[in-house]
Amino acid sequence: MSENAKHLYTFWTHCKCSDFLFNRNILFNEMKCNKCNKMIHKNELWRCKKPLCKSTKSIYYGSFFANFKLKPNQVLLIAYLWLVGSDHSEIMKITGHSKNTITSYLNVFRDLISGYVSETSGKIGGPGVIVEIDESKFGKRKYNKGHHVEGTWVFGGVERTPERRVFVTAVPNRKAETLLDFIQKNVEEGSIIYSDFWAAYNNINKKLRFEHKTVNHSKGFKLPDTDIHTNTIEGTWNGIKMNIAPRNRNSNDVGNHLMEFIWRRQNSNSLWDSFINCLSENTFLIN
Repeated sequence: MSENAKHLYTFWTHCKCSDFLFNRNILFNEMKCNKCNKMIHKNELWRCKKPLCKSTKSIYYGSFFANFKLKPNQVLLIAYLWLVGSDHSEIMKITGHSKNTITSYLNVFRDLISGYVSETSGKIGGPGVIVEIDESKFGKRKYNKGHHVEGTWVFGGVERTPERRVFVTAVPNRKAETLLDFIQKNVEEGSIIYSDFWAAYNNINKKLRFEHKTVNHSKGFKLPDTDIHTNTIEGTWNGIKMNIAPRNRNSNDVGNHLMEFIWRRQNSNSLWDSFINCLSENTFLIN
């Protein structure tokens, strides 16, 4: 049986899904009674061992699934379809859930992995590694016409390495002090920075002491007879925007979508296992 088939088999059967969650430590394997001692697991409840004590707790107590209306196998099926790139309409058709339900759960998944990215992303680049940087406006044309674009400025960088590690973040403006601060926070010392001629980058050499090379896009997209260009980061913007609907390109929504892109890039060879690890590392205290 293929790995994909194994995952789907787990989702379709509630019992198998529960066993999977216990085995991966996403559900607690032990539970204490608040009044007495340990509890035993029966069906979907923890029950106190003492016959006279009637205390019970859900097996989902303190877990990622504690407050969901859907059963875990249904939630994980939505998650799996999202991870493999299914769009809203495909997930709706396969699961039978409404658009609002799917949107709600996808937002929860993004919240989950965004917290993980924030803790683990680190800086990109390193001694001698080229990092291309750029800013891009995420938005849509006002009233779908003309040149005025409403939305959010996003600043980012990408390594020229096989891993193509990235940082991307929404920024309040494109001023020098803003962009230089984010460069310092996200790029390792010793990196070589390539950018366009945007004035905010003029003092990268002096203030941050990075080796800095530029390409003038008014004259071409690559400095003749060199490898100096920003085509990699430009392509990265295209890839991100293809997966963020215009309605989500605002300051309130774009952040988690950017984190999703980074998380997927970091875990491209193990999306499912990485997602399950996020679940096992996140438990919630319930009053």
